[in-house]
Formats: sequence, structure tokens, C-alpha cells
Amino acid sequence: MPLVTPPPYLSPPPAIVQQLGEVKRIDRFTALPVGIQKGAFRVDGFSAAGWKMAEPGGPFSATDEPIPGAPGRRLIFAACNPQLCLIHYEKGGVQHMWEILALSLGAHGWSAIWNATGPHAIANLDSMRAMLRGQASAARWSEQWVKGDF
Repeated sequence: MPLVTPPPYLSPPPAIVQQLGEVKRIDRFTALPVGIQKGAFRVDGFSAAGWKMAEPGGPFSATDEPIPGAPGRRLIFAACNPQLCLIHYEKGGVQHMWEILALSLGAHGWSAIWNATGPHAIANLDSMRAMLRGQASAARWSEQWVKGDF
């Protein structure tokens, strides 16, 4: 049976692509909207309460052997406007990976609307914009249903 290779480009929802020029880079987890910092958002209808993330360069549990008191995620950078936040972070565990989580602000608060995982960190916001617009390859990145342990 042949292996299925993911396409070299991502397909985020049009609402994300349309707002890419409006988002501003954020370099600290504590600079994100308070609701996101506190995990006051929904992922596939479920609360993200307990969401924790280390600041860039800070200690986090990068492997499946947790560091006591350290979160399992570490911010690379984020990009937000009043309605959209794109959070680029690394996630530890059995498989160390990098993710982009898109959160949208609606009438009932923040909700996860899109997620992608990949094998490396994205260098900067311009590189992320190009990748999400389909202007740069996203080889080995894949989109996934935003559910469970995002």
C-alpha cells in the first residue's frame, strides 16, 4: 500500500487568510488576550480549562517525562487582531511537534477554528503568512481536526 504524502500547502479557512494582513505579532504568552491565557475558549465544544503554556525560551515538558510544574507547551510567537489569534507553539510528549492553533472570537467567547502540526518552528510572522496564503510550501505540515489534546 503506498504512503499518502500530505499536500505541500495548507488550506486554512478563508476567514483566517483574509485577516492575515491585520494580525500583529505577539512575543509573550502573557500578552495574549486574557481569555486565551486562562484557557477560556472552546475546542470542539469542550472547555480548554487548564491550558498552560511556557513563555518563549522558558522551561516546558518537551518529552513524555514531564518536568514537575512545567507546562507541556511553549510559545514560539502568536499573531492577533481583535477577532483572531494564531498561536504558534511547540508541544512536548511522546512526539515533540510544532503547532499553529487559530482561535476566533465570537458571541460566546474564543473558539478554536483550525489547527495544523509540523516538524519544525516557523521562523517569523511573514513566513507564517506566506505558508497560510499558499505562497510558501508547508511540506510535512498537516491540518487536523481541532479536537482533544490540540
